[in-house]
Amino acid sequence: MSAQSNKARLAGLLKQLVSSWEETRGSWSDDKAREFHERYMVELIAQVEKTLTALDSLEALIQKMKDDCE
Repeated sequence: MSAQSNKARLAGLLKQLVSSWEETRGSWSDDKAREFHERYMVELIAQVEKTLTALDSLEALIQKMKDDCE
């Protein structure tokens, strides 16, 4: 499985998670929901976005290695 296909899958899962979280926030909007969002969701989303960027770099590096070997 390529870095790009993994990136696409991870991006889709992140989109699904954010959508589900937004739906949940429609019915859960107390202080604990805000705490959960700040404590877990913000960091998780940021880390996944960093991972997506890293996968782009990894794919470019893999492609360069393939090109250099040909």
